[in-house]
Amino acid sequence: MGNEEICEEYDTDSAEALVEEYEMKRRNRADDIIAVQAVICILLTLLFIGGSIFYPTLTGEVFKEVRNLASNSYEIIPNPIDMIIVFFDKH
Repeated sequence: MGNEEICEEYDTDSAEALVEEYEMKRRNRADDIIAVQAVICILLTLLFIGGSIFYPTLTGEVFKEVRNLASNSYEIIPNPIDMIIVFFDKH
Protein backbone atom coordinates (compact mmCIF):
# COMPACT_ATOMS: atom_id res chain seq x y z
CA MET A 1 0.00 0.00 0.00
CA GLY A 2 2.91 2.33 0.64
CA ASN A 3 4.17 1.84 -2.90
CA GLU A 4 0.76 2.75 -4.33
CA GLU A 5 0.75 6.05 -2.43
CA ILE A 6 4.24 6.90 -3.70
CA CYS A 7 3.22 6.05 -7.26
CA GLU A 8 0.12 8.23 -6.95
CA GLU A 9 2.24 11.16 -5.74
CA TYR A 10 4.44 10.97 -8.82
CA ASP A 11 1.66 10.06 -11.28
CA THR A 12 1.80 12.76 -13.94
CA ASP A 13 -1.68 11.92 -15.24
CA SER A 14 -3.46 12.60 -11.98
CA ALA A 15 -5.65 15.67 -11.71
CA GLU A 16 -3.59 17.14 -8.89
CA ALA A 17 -0.35 16.80 -10.86
CA LEU A 18 -1.92 18.39 -13.94
CA VAL A 19 -3.31 21.29 -11.91
CA GLU A 20 0.05 21.83 -10.22
CA GLU A 21 1.86 21.72 -13.57
CA TYR A 22 -0.62 24.22 -15.04
CA GLU A 23 -0.20 26.58 -12.08
CA MET A 24 3.60 26.40 -12.32
CA LYS A 25 3.47 27.23 -16.02
CA ARG A 26 0.95 29.99 -15.41
CA ARG A 27 3.09 31.64 -12.72
CA ASN A 28 6.21 31.55 -14.85
CA ARG A 29 4.67 32.96 -18.03
CA ALA A 30 5.91 36.29 -19.26
CA ASP A 31 3.38 36.35 -22.09
CA ASP A 32 0.93 38.46 -20.11
CA ILE A 33 3.52 41.13 -19.41
CA ILE A 34 4.66 41.17 -23.03
CA ALA A 35 1.07 41.41 -24.26
CA VAL A 36 0.32 44.37 -21.99
CA GLN A 37 3.48 46.16 -23.13
CA ALA A 38 2.56 45.54 -26.76
CA VAL A 39 -0.93 46.96 -26.24
CA ILE A 40 0.50 50.04 -24.51
CA CYS A 41 2.95 50.60 -27.37
CA ILE A 42 0.17 50.25 -29.95
CA LEU A 43 -2.04 52.71 -28.07
CA LEU A 44 0.81 55.21 -27.73
CA THR A 45 1.53 54.90 -31.44
CA LEU A 46 -2.11 55.53 -32.29
CA LEU A 47 -2.16 58.53 -29.95
CA PHE A 48 0.94 60.00 -31.58
CA ILE A 49 -0.47 59.45 -35.08
CA GLY A 50 -3.81 60.98 -34.14
CA GLY A 51 -2.08 63.80 -32.31
CA SER A 52 0.14 64.57 -35.28
CA ILE A 53 -2.95 64.88 -37.48
CA PHE A 54 -5.09 67.02 -35.16
CA TYR A 55 -2.51 68.77 -32.92
CA PRO A 56 0.83 68.65 -34.75
CA THR A 57 2.63 71.31 -32.69
CA LEU A 58 1.60 69.88 -29.34
CA THR A 59 2.42 66.33 -30.42
CA GLY A 60 5.77 67.48 -31.78
CA GLU A 61 6.67 69.08 -28.45
CA VAL A 62 5.62 65.98 -26.50
CA PHE A 63 7.60 63.75 -28.85
CA LYS A 64 10.63 66.00 -28.57
CA GLU A 65 10.44 65.82 -24.76
CA VAL A 66 10.08 62.03 -24.78
CA ARG A 67 13.00 61.72 -27.18
CA ASN A 68 15.09 64.02 -24.96
CA LEU A 69 14.33 61.97 -21.85
CA ALA A 70 14.98 58.67 -23.61
CA SER A 71 18.34 59.81 -24.99
CA ASN A 72 19.57 61.13 -21.63
CA SER A 73 20.95 58.07 -19.85
CA TYR A 74 22.01 59.99 -16.73
CA GLU A 75 18.56 61.11 -15.69
CA ILE A 76 15.84 58.85 -14.40
CA ILE A 77 12.59 59.60 -16.18
CA PRO A 78 10.26 61.43 -13.76
CA ASN A 79 6.67 60.50 -13.18
CA PRO A 80 4.90 60.93 -16.55
CA ILE A 81 1.68 62.13 -14.91
CA ASP A 82 3.56 65.00 -13.25
CA MET A 83 5.24 65.84 -16.56
CA ILE A 84 1.88 66.02 -18.33
CA ILE A 85 0.41 68.24 -15.60
CA VAL A 86 3.38 70.62 -15.77
CA PHE A 87 3.24 70.65 -19.57
CA PHE A 88 -0.44 71.58 -19.69
CA ASP A 89 -0.05 74.16 -16.91
CA LYS A 90 2.46 75.99 -19.13
CA HIS A 91 0.03 76.17 -22.04
